Amino acid sequence: MFCPRCQAEYRRGFTRCTECDALLVYRFPTVQQQETYEDETELVVVRTYGNKLDADFAKMTLKAAGIESMFRTEGVSEIRSFPVLGDIELLVRSDDADDADEILSLDLPNTEP
Repeated sequence: MFCPRCQAEYRRGFTRCTECDALLVYRFPTVQQQETYEDETELVVVRTYGNKLDADFAKMTLKAAGIESMFRTEGVSEIRSFPVLGDIELLVRSDDADDADEILSLDLPNTEP
């Protein structure tokens, strides 16, 4: 037997806590606690790519600018890390979405002679 308030343990036969006068319970109720993280933010899709090379280039560009990103793929089969079917979504934190969109929208100068 346990006191739900002060969590003292009692042997059988007791019905009330001698400290706080609460009714004793056979066992503590289970409380499901949802884990929360201080840094939990929403992820948003900033671009969708049809091939891994373009997706990797965009991810490296964002990393160079200090923006963390990740890929999400559905229905993709990979052969030597190159997707055959499906789209590759590039996700960033919602706080970084505008900056990431602007960076990925920049027209890079042509480096060919």
